[in-house]
Amino acid sequence: MSFLKGGLLSTVAAGAIAAAVVTPVHAQEQVNPNQGVAQRTAEGYDPVGMPVGSFRFFPKVEVVEDYNDNIYKSDTDESDDFITKVKPTLNLRSDWNQHSLQFDAGAEVGRYASSDDDDYEDYNFGVRGRYDASQALKFNASGKYLFGHEDRGGDDVATDAAAPVEYEQMDGELGVTYKPNRFSIGARATAKDYDYDDNRTLLGGTTNNDDRDRFETLGEVRLGYEIQDGYEAYLKSSYNDRDYDDRVDDNNENRDSDGYKVQAGIAIDLDRLIRADLAAGWMEQDYTDSSLRDVDGYSLDARVRWNLTELTTIRGTASRSINETTTANASSTIGTNFGVGVDHEFLRNLVAKADLKYGLSEYEGLTREDDKYTASVGIDYKLNRNFYAGAKYQFEERDSNQNTNDYDQNIFTITLGAQF
Repeated sequence: MSFLKGGLLSTVAAGAIAAAVVTPVHAQEQVNPNQGVAQRTAEGYDPVGMPVGSFRFFPKVEVVEDYNDNIYKSDTDESDDFITKVKPTLNLRSDWNQHSLQFDAGAEVGRYASSDDDDYEDYNFGVRGRYDASQALKFNASGKYLFGHEDRGGDDVATDAAAPVEYEQMDGELGVTYKPNRFSIGARATAKDYDYDDNRTLLGGTTNNDDRDRFETLGEVRLGYEIQDGYEAYLKSSYNDRDYDDRVDDNNENRDSDGYKVQAGIAIDLDRLIRADLAAGWMEQDYTDSSLRDVDGYSLDARVRWNLTELTTIRGTASRSINETTTANASSTIGTNFGVGVDHEFLRNLVAKADLKYGLSEYEGLTREDDKYTASVGIDYKLNRNFYAGAKYQFEERDSNQNTNDYDQNIFTITLGAQF
């Protein structure tokens, strides 16, 4: 299995270097590669980058100061602290008329004023690209390495942890799309490898996190039909396999599983007015261990961004998915999430934002259900193309039918940034 993992991830990474990437953007809209929905940007305030041969180099750094009144998400004995975060990122994009290649690197260094044991250093680097074989046929690939952490108080972090849980993640993706006319067909294959480190406990022992290590693969096929300009109906189907490194975890459960998802949807792109991707269907996940409950139910993926006026944008998201957990006797969690937000431009370079989110986590095999509510307001100010600042307040509350999992948390944030 280690040979398969290394071979597949190496193949994907090599494919990423050989392929290519850039998505065209409008003058006042930018596509977020993680969401695929246009974002409002202030014309004349985006960085122009630095020429490096046939590439452009975009360096950026942010300094973030948080005040968190409940850093461990605890129902009792709440601890507050100030956290200083330094977040440099580097981006190198090709400046070609055809094909494209992009390299990314970033880091986040967090330092607590009092809770030194919670200090962390995260970093990542990746490559993605697109190769245009013809106007109709395009290949894409990406590869990424991430060294990250989970704060104490996370859903799958042991309650007696004395420090954050560190982990490594490697992602790879290969894809192809073919659109000779109104019809289109696409396929993609992804691989993800997770490796969690053990962590110290408050009593001086060690928590074993090896039973969280796993290798996930997914294959997807998508068929689309352009009804008219700006509207595409589509069908997509995917199959996944989740293979844990340990034959059984610390609860003597085999968490290997496989499953599928089938969805029908519509994609809308009406230039600067609205962009949306709405899909619904059915999903199932079957577990090797007979003591773990198989899961099925409706699936949902929706993203909407609507420029209500020249100054105001409405955002909306919805999702329902089957997620991994190592909670004893629970095969998984079904996560149902909804969110709505609004951006309003007081000036081109002064934007206020507000968001409301709701999430429900249902633990399959247990009676546990967690409701999570998040509300935030903030404001972003761009001094010019190179310097910006922001402020944000966020309130988060988890209401569980198991009282020991309840918490509420207030976070105040100030951000200063520079980009070139």
